[in-house]
Amino acid sequence: MYRKILVGYDGSDGARLALEHALRLAKELNAELWTLWVRGSLPHYPETVDEVEEEKDAANAFLQRITKDVLEYAKQYGVNIHAESRSGHPAQTLLSIAEEGKFDLIVLGNRGHSGLWGRFLGHTADKVSENAHCSVLIVRK
Repeated sequence: MYRKILVGYDGSDGARLALEHALRLAKELNAELWTLWVRGSLPHYPETVDEVEEEKDAANAFLQRITKDVLEYAKQYGVNIHAESRSGHPAQTLLSIAEEGKFDLIVLGNRGHSGLWGRFLGHTADKVSENAHCSVLIVRK
């Protein structure tokens, strides 16, 4: 059925729930499991060089924290997991990584950190499910 699963993971409650579902699936199906955090772009017009460095440091600290979370969850389930990070637009990056990596399932929470703004513009899960080359599992709370 599913041999290679990609989870969009941003550390939100919805992403954690999606990860738990993906871990169960991966264990049951003996599938390869990957997580991907898509880091937004740095400020386009920074005030100072320090502002860019602060953004990079904050993003790296966040990545370390969520990678640790992902590895701990995987250990609890007894599943090997690969944690990746890329920069770019979340939906576009998830879609391109899924296609390039020949994933056959993408797992996402129905809402991440986007909140109210996402309701107006559409959430990442909406965009991915409409444009993915493979199956998409959207996990609701």
